[in-house]
Amino acid sequence: MKIVVAIDSFKGSASSRDLNAAVAGVVQDVLPGAEVKSFAIADGGEGTLDALKDGLGGEMRAVETVDLLGRPIEAFYLQIGHQAFIESASVVGIDKICPSSKTFEEASSYGLGALICDAVEQGSEEIYVTLGGSGTSDGGLGLLESFGFDGKTLRFSLPANWEKVQLVGLTDVQNPYAGQAGFARVFGKQKGGNPEQLLLKDRAAREFVAFVEKETGLDLQAIPGTGAAGGLGAALVLLGGRLEAGFDRVASIVGLEEAIADADLVITGEGRLDSQSRAGKVPYGVAQLAKKQGIPAIAVCGAIAEDADWIWEDFLSVFSIQTRVLPLEEAMEPEKTLANLAFVTRNILRTFVGTS
Repeated sequence: MKIVVAIDSFKGSASSRDLNAAVAGVVQDVLPGAEVKSFAIADGGEGTLDALKDGLGGEMRAVETVDLLGRPIEAFYLQIGHQAFIESASVVGIDKICPSSKTFEEASSYGLGALICDAVEQGSEEIYVTLGGSGTSDGGLGLLESFGFDGKTLRFSLPANWEKVQLVGLTDVQNPYAGQAGFARVFGKQKGGNPEQLLLKDRAAREFVAFVEKETGLDLQAIPGTGAAGGLGAALVLLGGRLEAGFDRVASIVGLEEAIADADLVITGEGRLDSQSRAGKVPYGVAQLAKKQGIPAIAVCGAIAEDADWIWEDFLSVFSIQTRVLPLEEAMEPEKTLANLAFVTRNILRTFVGTS
């Protein structure tokens, strides 16, 4: 029997690598003769660099810059030959702030530009920027300003050799820039915005979309993912980049689909399975690869939301790892998460083996 394990990180609790290892250990205990293939995996959110480094190796390069509130930090990106992989959350991650109406107004994506420029200076010809886990809602204007953006002419001061660079944003959502599904209305509240701020931010986003289309003919609203990371997706497009589903790119790099092809069972999961999971998150992506090959997929999650009513179309079964009611802080302790995951996995495997 061959079992493929590809679980996304449980944000604030456990990494993809640790979650996979916990499941693999149980598989080897319950099914000593089974082949287990584990893949650190991500979808463009936090943990993407770890997944890519596991799959590709490479060197982490340090850059002096500022975080989303303008505080000096040292951030890292992954360099592999002429490719560079930058995790936007390492500079503008929501974990770096306590979201409030004040941070909603002040948080800027400006500091991300230093990593992109450094990658260009180092000779990178393909630069991938992951767009999950951000704490900014500046519409990507901070990043554009780091390239000398002129809001009246839509022109930039780009580094030398920019014409040789392929810039790619790896998204974990498909939201447009503005409107009901735009970055302000969908993600602004969790980043500290109050109702009035969200309304004003979305109005400004709509005006920016209209201005860009009038001046250039480019309709940001028509490009899926421009609303990712508080509008960073749109900024990358304006800089000449393109957007891709983060999961698809990471899965391709690590060879996940090839590994699933001859598997008997696939185990995936994430911290919270909900309606947004179907918009490019790891569990849905893994399930689609398994479904394509006719392989059953099971998801193990920290929590399953009531709006995740689509799961039966894509998974054999879905499990929450919680074994009893606990305060959130205790439930998210890494040791508790891994112990609960191991317990639930053991039950799953005993049931699966007994009925297969």
